[in-house]
Formats: sequence, C-alpha cells, structure tokens
Amino acid sequence: MRITIPQPQLLKHLQMVEHAVNERSTIPILGNVLIETKENELILTATDLDIGIQCQFPLSSPIEKGSVTLPARKLTAIVRELSDETVTIEAKKNHTATLTCGQSSFRMPGLPAEDFPSLPQTQRQQALAIPQGALKSLVDHTAYAMSMEETRFILNGALLAIKKDNLIMVATDGRRLALASCPLNTSPTIDLDVVIPAKTVRELGRLLQDGETDDVFISPLKENQLIFQVDALRVVTRLIEGQFPPYEKVIPPSTKQVCSIDRLRFLNAIRRVSLMTTATSQAVVFELKADRLVISKESAELGSAREELEVSYSGEPMTVAFNPQFWIDALKGLETDDVAIELSAADRPAVIRQTHFTYLVLPMKLS
Repeated sequence: MRITIPQPQLLKHLQMVEHAVNERSTIPILGNVLIETKENELILTATDLDIGIQCQFPLSSPIEKGSVTLPARKLTAIVRELSDETVTIEAKKNHTATLTCGQSSFRMPGLPAEDFPSLPQTQRQQALAIPQGALKSLVDHTAYAMSMEETRFILNGALLAIKKDNLIMVATDGRRLALASCPLNTSPTIDLDVVIPAKTVRELGRLLQDGETDDVFISPLKENQLIFQVDALRVVTRLIEGQFPPYEKVIPPSTKQVCSIDRLRFLNAIRRVSLMTTATSQAVVFELKADRLVISKESAELGSAREELEVSYSGEPMTVAFNPQFWIDALKGLETDDVAIELSAADRPAVIRQTHFTYLVLPMKLS
C-alpha cells in the first residue's frame, strides 16, 4: 500500500477517528487505526468495540491499494508535528509502514489489517434522516446533564427517541434534567427509543457541525447497535440496555410564578459567585423578591460574594440554593436574550421551558 496525501487533510481525518481508540484494551489492535485504500479513496477506521468511527475521502494522487493498522495516538502525534507538506505512507507486507514528509522520515510497526474488527453496514432506506445541525443542537442542549456515576449505568448516556413526529434527546443525572426536541420533516419509517452511551453522545457533539443542512441518517442495527452516517462519516455505537427513567413524570406542570431575567447577565453573575464555592460547599443562594434577585455565597475558607440583578418577578419572596454549575451548563448554550425560570416553591425544581427545550434543576439544602 502506498498513498500520498496533504498533511492537513490526513491530520484532520485522523483526529476525527482517534477518539474511538482504546489504548488500554487487552486487545492490542484496538489501539490502532485501520488505514485502507479502495479505488481512489482512503478509509480510516477506529473502534473500541463500543463505538466505531469511520471516515473516507478521495485522494487526488495515484495510490497503491492495500491496508494496514498503525498505533492511532502515535500516528496522529507524528502527523501533527510534520510540516504542512505532502505525506507519503508506504506499508510493507510485514505490516510495517514508513511515513515521509519533506526531510522527515518515520518507521512504524503495525498489525495485520485482517485482524481489525469490521464495522456493520446499513441501508439508508431503513434510516431516519435529520439535518446535521439539528442533531448537533440536540446533543449540545442535553449532553452536559448526563450522569458520570457508574452506579447508575442507565443514566450514563442520553435517551434518543421519536415522539409525535419529533426527535427528542433527554439526559439526566438525577439532580437535573435536559430535554431537547426537533420536528421531523417527514414521517419516520423506523421506531427509535434507545439510550446512547455518554462517550458516543460526546463524540457526536465533536464531529457534527453547527448550521449544516446535510442529513444525518440514523439506523438501528442488530445486536443492540445504532449507526449515524453523514456524508462519508460513519459512527457505530452499542446501546445501553435497560429502561430509561419515565422523565415525563418528573417535569412539573407550568406555574405562574416566573422570574424573567437577562440571560447573559444572569450567567455572568453566577459564574462570578461560583468562584467562592469549594468541592465540599457548592451551594449558591438565590434570594428572590419583587423585581430583584440576589445571588450570594459565603465560605469560611474563601470569603463571600454577592450579586444583585434586576429581574421581572411578582411572586412570593423565596430563598433557595442551587449548584451553580447546573445553571452555567444550560445558560451558556441558550440563544435567547432573556430566560424565564419557573419557581413554584423553594423545595421544588426550577424549570426553564422553551419551545424545543426544557430544563429542570433540583434545589440543594440550605445549611
């Protein structure tokens, strides 16, 4: 196998697939990236058996067909440091490859391509199509709410489901919940109600592009797998088995007790006050009264902080504590100038309820 490719193009596509690599696996080949040439295309594939990422792209220079697997992280690190010139990769029958670029030359031992796990194929006729930018928006508005606790495995991911001609994504860690939706342009031809692992959700957020209208095709596969395909990029993931919590029952009905506030001023104030929190004392106090919100934090170790903001509020005075990071995560991703927060009581969840987005945060106990 022999290929010639511009360094920026090779680096870009290696960075797309390398996150699927698992260097700690007991299976050595899972630390490698599969490099294949077919006709005038280069195909790069990486997988840890839970998620697989593959991209293919045309080459303008003549190629010699073949395949090899090389250590993914080391290969990417080498290519990143090469000059902005043409890179030549030549693989021998002993699975060793030589990289040359200008005056630089590297030799890397690889493993047989035939031992690399193959990714499943799918038919687009059996897929759900959704614009790339719309799917990325679902991920960006929910991924931060996924749980990181290994004891609640079903929450270590996000629900992706079709509900009443809408595609929804829901994530929760038990203390907050984020739900985003987008309407489907056509009637779906598949059923979808699956829990996608957190790693796959984060990779989708990294790989998908804002504002892109190219469709992503989502297809269920056998053996509890799902595939996302957009242009020449494919992401195959195993799914989390189990029943996602009944999130609809957690979302409270609307209340007339609403605080309306400038989103950026609110976000910046929370960020400043949160500087006084510690790992053992995270709660920030919100004191709400007529057209005023005071956000404060007192710490015996660090001192205190206080921010007073003008708001639109005419309900009962209320004092409630929250984890500030839960607000920061949600507010920085919203696009509206103002945000309306429903607060029914000091011991009840606070809710942001927008057209295609719902977010709720449980209060913390006041010490």
